[in-house]
Amino acid sequence: MRENELYNQGYSMNWFLHALINNQIDAMVQRYARLYALRVDFFYKKGSDRFKNSSPRSMEDELRLLMTEMMKLPAVVGYFWVMEWTPEHGLHAHAVIWLNGHKTQRTYPFAEKAGSFWHELTKQEGFHYRCEYHENYSANINMPINYNDPASIANIRYILSYLAKEEQKEGLCCYASSEVPLPSGAGRPRSPVHSTDWSS
Repeated sequence: MRENELYNQGYSMNWFLHALINNQIDAMVQRYARLYALRVDFFYKKGSDRFKNSSPRSMEDELRLLMTEMMKLPAVVGYFWVMEWTPEHGLHAHAVIWLNGHKTQRTYPFAEKAGSFWHELTKQEGFHYRCEYHENYSANINMPINYNDPASIANIRYILSYLAKEEQKEGLCCYASSEVPLPSGAGRPRSPVHSTDWSS
């Protein structure tokens, strides 16, 4: 990934969603010294009642319940999800779940927990997919995000820009994000570190 390439230029961006995602990244980095980003997609099984009959509202209700459960886990400190639709996958959601890097360095158990909650909430009609790093990818989802490391912040901006793509939205603008608590004030004040301006 080139240092100044802060979104996936293979897609058309929804700049409203792109700004919201980047604003959340900024707030999370200001609040937490180290983070891990868990990328998970949530679907309904093809042919199931939910696949055939769910509406954006009903899926939103289930996603909100899912994230409420995830936020009860000690290391989970935030989320952002966006809904899409395709003929093959029907309604589905792409999500990032933020983990406090001082409480865990492992994303896999939290992906399994999210999948288990989703399976339960959807009465076994849902499934999930954890997005993993592959050698041919331009960015690495496994890289920790450190407040004083602009490269790690640029890396996650590029990865999460996928959530803001125009493709597959089908006129939907259905999303939700957690609120980021204000910094605790504990510890020494940080020196500001500026990553490349994502708005240019």
